[in-house]
Amino acid sequence: MKNLLIDTHAHVNFNDFKDDAKEVIKRALDENVWMINVGAESKTSERAVKMAEEYEEGVYAAIGLHPSHLVEQDVEYKENGELIKYKPKPEEFNYDFYLNLAKNKKVVGIGECGLDFHRIENQASEKSKVESFKVKQREVFIKHLELAKEVNKPIIIHCRDAHNDLLEIFNLAVKPPSGVMHFFTGNLEQAKKYIELGFYISFSGVITFPPRKGEIVGAYDEIIKNIPLEKILIETDCPYVAPVPHRGKRNEPQYVKYVAHKIAEIRGVSFEEVAEQTTKNAKKLFGI
Repeated sequence: MKNLLIDTHAHVNFNDFKDDAKEVIKRALDENVWMINVGAESKTSERAVKMAEEYEEGVYAAIGLHPSHLVEQDVEYKENGELIKYKPKPEEFNYDFYLNLAKNKKVVGIGECGLDFHRIENQASEKSKVESFKVKQREVFIKHLELAKEVNKPIIIHCRDAHNDLLEIFNLAVKPPSGVMHFFTGNLEQAKKYIELGFYISFSGVITFPPRKGEIVGAYDEIIKNIPLEKILIETDCPYVAPVPHRGKRNEPQYVKYVAHKIAEIRGVSFEEVAEQTTKNAKKLFGI
């Protein structure tokens, strides 16, 4: 039997999979890959819960409001050389709505939520508006922290170009019971700080990409080699950033094996060791 792997951050609940979600999930389960489908706003959060309810085990949900959904905008950016485009609908964070969803037994985490200052300059032409958007992101993120504490479930954090702000919030505001830094893009020092706070660090298919021009060669390798395997999780963030050898195509949970293989290569250990430990980590964090 194949080693059990857990894709801790998938979006099979997104419209990219509206025509074949069940087939995608079946392919993953047939490969002994479990998944957590993560909501980005109210509709995808509800959809993640409904999907999870259809399976006794192997499919779980997380619910939350992504910072990109706080303002109306056309999002277009490159993620490690790949163009990503979407137009999120703005939404106010309804604490009671998400609290009700969070009480469902198939909901294992709160998120994806956090801070994203990477694209904020494109969202506002005036400096005052930029600061206003940052304030709103901080306020909504703190509400997610409070929700995670109330339901005692881990938080799934999205952070782009805002690690110092995020760490400041943890020093001044509510600390979550536990959580994960999803699709980690920080440096080794920041990773160690999050681990000290009790967080796990999650890596996606981008670790399989060759460095782009101007990038530091082995930047991810340094982090992966120098943090405990006991604090590492794996994810696809599908449908985005499919790992090599599927780069440029729609990503899906079964491809999380390539992330595990790359971590094993970087650390100089067996695939089986990485599979066993990251699965143990995910089960411990999310209670599955």
